[in-house]
Amino acid sequence: MFSRDHFRHHTSEIASGLARPWRSFACQVLLVLGIWGCASTVRHDAAIPDSVPLPVYQEGTTYIFSNGKTETVDAVTKDSVTWRNQRGYLSTGFSDFTYRRAQWESGTRSGTRSFRKRSNWLGGSSETSLWPLTAGKMVRYTESGRWWDAAGKVHVYQSNWRVEVVGREKVRVKAGAFDAWKIVARRFSGGGLGKTRVREIRTWYYAREAGHYVKLARQYPGRRPGSTIELVAILPPLDHLDEGMQSQVNTNFQMALENNPSGVPLPWHVAGQTFSGTTTPTATFQLKSGAYCRQYVQTVTGRGNQHSFYGLACRTAKGDWIVPHQ
Repeated sequence: MFSRDHFRHHTSEIASGLARPWRSFACQVLLVLGIWGCASTVRHDAAIPDSVPLPVYQEGTTYIFSNGKTETVDAVTKDSVTWRNQRGYLSTGFSDFTYRRAQWESGTRSGTRSFRKRSNWLGGSSETSLWPLTAGKMVRYTESGRWWDAAGKVHVYQSNWRVEVVGREKVRVKAGAFDAWKIVARRFSGGGLGKTRVREIRTWYYAREAGHYVKLARQYPGRRPGSTIELVAILPPLDHLDEGMQSQVNTNFQMALENNPSGVPLPWHVAGQTFSGTTTPTATFQLKSGAYCRQYVQTVTGRGNQHSFYGLACRTAKGDWIVPHQ
């Protein structure tokens, strides 16, 4: 059980608490949490509605993952979402994250992708979207890509994808425990009937309450080692607030994690404004180093809408609570 006596009262200034990188500290935190086995999953069917609508993304929201990947929603239109990663590179795609980005760039490459519908194996029409999610729903499509390397050389390719909603599971990741939809995508090599090979398998765990996938596993059968990433935190979009309002939200975040027992929210409200919210710690852990980490959920209410932001924060030697990222 969490006790306030675990922490001394902290009164120092916290204006940049969430923005500090704390690289080595973050690596230690994520390593220890990985050893704890936060990514285990169990079958769970009771708590999720029968169908789930397409995700809706907010401009300015930031998603932090366990491998150091950070993506911020840079712009949203009716038909697309533009993302900016931790290195400042942009990519644009659909709200349906199971399709790869239609436009992308990196430090040495840039490219475009297009997608066309494929028939199912019996020649009939197939779905064009998994959304709203329902168990057993499947889409098939061909991805055509063109990309340019650092020398300006053009490369082209095609991939065939089969994507299916497998079912529902309860997933425990660094940002918390979620009721999730399991979505599996298989990318096939070319070739005639009987010659097609699976080149890649991607498995997403989408949590409606988070509004994004909370875990992504990638496998490359017979080719190279796979990888798995987990959601560490979702940071709310605060850039549209003035400095005083941002400071109030950050102060609330620090005080809630420092003082409130798990399950007890600390509310905030900006006088004369329509914005309000809460920070609620949900679980507390102690690392081998003696430092404390807490899972939490923030809510932000404004313009008639309420949004929830899940995450993990750890207490530094200086007493600040920060979201660890590499």
